[in-house]
Amino acid sequence: MKKLFLFLIGIGCSFLTSAQIKGRVVELDAKKKPVGLPNAIIQVKHGEIAMTDTAGNFQLIHATKGDTVLFSLTGYKTEGVIVKDDSKPITVILTSGVNLSEVEIEYISSGTEISYLNPIKTEILTERSLMKAACCNLSESFETNPSIDVNFADAVSGTKQIQMLGLSGQYAQITKENMPYMRGLANSYGLTFIPGTWIKSIQLSKGAGSVVNGYESFTGQINTELHDPANADKLNFNTYINQNGRNEYNLDFVQKVTKRFSTGWLAHASFNPLAEDHNHDLFLDIPTGRQYNVIKKYTYEGKKGFEARFGGGYMIDERKGGQLSTAHAHNDSIHPYEIGINNEKWEVYSKTGYVLKKPGTSMGLQLSYLNHNQNNYYGHSKYSGLQKTFYANYIYQGIIKTTDNSFKVGASYMDDVIDEKFQLFKYNRNEKVGGAFAEFAHNTKDKFNLVAGIRADYHNYYGLFFTPRLHLRYALNESKTVFRLSGGRALRTANIFADNTYLMASSRTWVVTPSDFSMPYGLKPEDGWNYGFNFTQKFKINYREAYITVDAYRTDFTNQVVVDVDKNTQEVNIYNLKGPSYSNTAQFEFNMEPRKRFFVKTAYRYVDTKMKYEQGLMQKPMVSMHRAFVNFSYETKRNHWQFDATLQYNGSKRLPYTQSNPEVYKRNSYSPDFYNVLGQITYLTKFPKAELHIYVGVENALDYKQQNPIVASEAPFSKYFDASMVWGPIYGRMIYAGLRFKIKELTWLKFKED
Repeated sequence: MKKLFLFLIGIGCSFLTSAQIKGRVVELDAKKKPVGLPNAIIQVKHGEIAMTDTAGNFQLIHATKGDTVLFSLTGYKTEGVIVKDDSKPITVILTSGVNLSEVEIEYISSGTEISYLNPIKTEILTERSLMKAACCNLSESFETNPSIDVNFADAVSGTKQIQMLGLSGQYAQITKENMPYMRGLANSYGLTFIPGTWIKSIQLSKGAGSVVNGYESFTGQINTELHDPANADKLNFNTYINQNGRNEYNLDFVQKVTKRFSTGWLAHASFNPLAEDHNHDLFLDIPTGRQYNVIKKYTYEGKKGFEARFGGGYMIDERKGGQLSTAHAHNDSIHPYEIGINNEKWEVYSKTGYVLKKPGTSMGLQLSYLNHNQNNYYGHSKYSGLQKTFYANYIYQGIIKTTDNSFKVGASYMDDVIDEKFQLFKYNRNEKVGGAFAEFAHNTKDKFNLVAGIRADYHNYYGLFFTPRLHLRYALNESKTVFRLSGGRALRTANIFADNTYLMASSRTWVVTPSDFSMPYGLKPEDGWNYGFNFTQKFKINYREAYITVDAYRTDFTNQVVVDVDKNTQEVNIYNLKGPSYSNTAQFEFNMEPRKRFFVKTAYRYVDTKMKYEQGLMQKPMVSMHRAFVNFSYETKRNHWQFDATLQYNGSKRLPYTQSNPEVYKRNSYSPDFYNVLGQITYLTKFPKAELHIYVGVENALDYKQQNPIVASEAPFSKYFDASMVWGPIYGRMIYAGLRFKIKELTWLKFKED
């Protein structure tokens, strides 16, 4: 108001008399060119005051030769000038008057952020969220998030799988840096191939996603962003060890070669040397093994809007499980039932982008190539797979008059070559998919948003198909109250072996009933629609932010590949859906900060997933209908100590039919309810340009264990053997510890940055 008042005074005076002195107040930019400074205050010692306009110009009415004039502006050093010639304009250069040393601004967060402006509801899990639990890899990163279920896949491989909206993880589109990641052979073990310390953030969105990312998202998208050499800490070292002897080592190293070119390494090695059998079924509770994993990344940020990110990675993962070697030590003629899982993968990628001169326009190109080799054995059964995938995606983005109306158009191409052998099955396929897409986004004063997209793809097996998707958002009370609606179609090829490797740890005979021999595996693709509603209300409790969010989603399949383990206890029957198949989910979530730096997150979720089997419409097995969750996290002042605790309630799950087995091999129709508690204490200390975190934690603190997880464990080569009936923890309580050491700046590299 003061500035406005002074400005009006200056304007008013100009109508009364002609200006005596004119001039301009400027600062010098990086190229030493003068740039006008608006709102600078000009005061003559006799009392006259004026203010510069938007171009930095001013005029004084009563100033005369010999007057002293002061020029000031917040953040700039005040300058004084003696008027020597009142007939010539005055140009005054102001310089920054306050040279601040480095200022570090800290924002305390619970670790999960929700955007209120994005028409697609997206949760962002930051590094703070990932630090709440061990998070050795991506599959364990969701232990403290209520939207994702994390379960052991079977009783012998130690693999954890996720469920989203009541469906297994392969129905979510899981990407790495917005490029396809979890596809094909990676579906069962791919989540364990991304170490937790590599992850910068995870973006989690439910329901139909954007058409820009493809057509395979049924239940949502999970995108993982890894540390970028352009802005990551210079060095990040992490080591971890747990009660089972699993030990891990991660080293991230970044070097800024020039001002615009950076490079970095992400390296991981882990070992699981101990063979333990706590439940005395003569099977290893967790397989032994090792993993070596490395990624080399390059980043270039050009002067004229050009950016490039490219690199490559290599990973080898080996696991050995099954019966202990002592199980048949008394009889050399009988070999133990052994399990081996071996993955080898390498990939290269590039992402380039260019910002065009026209405001709001840019274009980008994503390219990647993947080679994944998998060789497994389960007793006498062997599985091998080789996948080679090429992916290209071109995106052009622009605006229509204003940024309130924007669009994306582009084209993509995917080439999948997958060869698989399992028992007597041998399948080869080469999927080639070319597609084009268009997406329009509209914004009306941040109150109403619309994102409408459609893509057309031509698949060499399925022909031409269209994927429409729509997202709507309406906000009230300055975006404190947000309603969202979404809907869209998705389609995918079911990888009947790679999606269900957990069933290979059994004596079940696989029976594939083809419906169209021209299709991969002789089966039609999975095709469905997802519809969703979300309500989010932000408010304050005791002057601190809190919010509730309510989700309701339904996934309807028009076609699906049914994996039937109920028809016959000795078979895995695979066939195309004939009838309804759907999954309804509803979730309520409440988050608050009752005291400063003390966060509470609570959630309840209901899931109803049913499918038409040959025996009739039944609940899908191994899915909890009810699940509840509460997470507490607290940080002391200056963040030296961090405390995190999570309580999970896991409701009963329907188990596959076993009533035709002999009495000793029968299992109940439903699993019992159980609770799981995990917690972690972290000590953090800061040094100049560095941080040290030391943490100790516990998983399954209540030591709850599923009894007899393996059917016929004493007779693994009998027709009743089945290690896939896992609904709860196997190992019991697990204590772990580790440390993280970060160096934000390396002074001996600084000369190269300059």
